[in-house]
Amino acid sequence: MEGFVFFLLIAIRGGIGYLIGRNRTIGGGWAFLLGAVLGLIGWIIALCSKKNNAPHFDDMSKKGE
Repeated sequence: MEGFVFFLLIAIRGGIGYLIGRNRTIGGGWAFLLGAVLGLIGWIIALCSKKNNAPHFDDMSKKGE
């Protein structure tokens, strides 16, 4: 029973990592692995990764010029 609980906790930590990293340059697979192995530190590493296709905002104060 302890093995199942351990596996479940690893899967949940990895799943959270995947959800964080799927839209980032690190990718879902690496984020899953980092989250499963490192937990909170892996999530932070995934959060620090740059987002894919992040919109670039222009200075709207000069729109009419």
